[in-house]
Amino acid sequence: MTLALLIGAPAAASDISEITKDDFHGYSYYQTALEHPKIAKISSDKKKLRLIAKDLGWRGKKGRKRLSAAVEKVEALGGSADALAQKLIETELAKSRIKGRLLKVTVDTRASDHVIAYVRWRGSKRKNAVKEASEIASIVATKVPMVSTISLGAIHPKAAENATKLVWSAKISADSAANISTSRIDDYADRLYKRLFEEVTTLPF
Repeated sequence: MTLALLIGAPAAASDISEITKDDFHGYSYYQTALEHPKIAKISSDKKKLRLIAKDLGWRGKKGRKRLSAAVEKVEALGGSADALAQKLIETELAKSRIKGRLLKVTVDTRASDHVIAYVRWRGSKRKNAVKEASEIASIVATKVPMVSTISLGAIHPKAAENATKLVWSAKISADSAANISTSRIDDYADRLYKRLFEEVTTLPF
């Protein structure tokens, strides 16, 4: 039984762009907890919700409502969160400065409290790497708020499409990426935004 049925109201359709980090973590924690023997033997769905919310650290009536809302939102997506997130990122990046050069997007939801988005693309020029990475990071952080970290990697402009060697790579937290303004990338990427990236590796293009 879904929580929407539990409270007697149909869940409104959700969009992956509406799912926050807390929403996804709460939903995943709830689903995992339902399989625990201690929870599985409880017949009351309301009691299950109360115990799971408490174990999650979301205490009191507000905590239960918060968990209920999170589960309802994710259940109303109409598909798996990782697949929907991947598709949205691909769609948005197809309109960005790396249009036609996107190679692969992977959204790893195995750690529900820390979702990672991996983006691989074909680089253009070394001087453009930070600009391209900045726009990618900003789009992912803005469009898919359940993501915590964005891992970025560019292959050589002339490399084979299945090449694994990256000429530029880095990671950035979604919180840091949220500080990037796509309209100011050309002005600030090399002077300011490049400082937001961690574990940067650059090889000759």
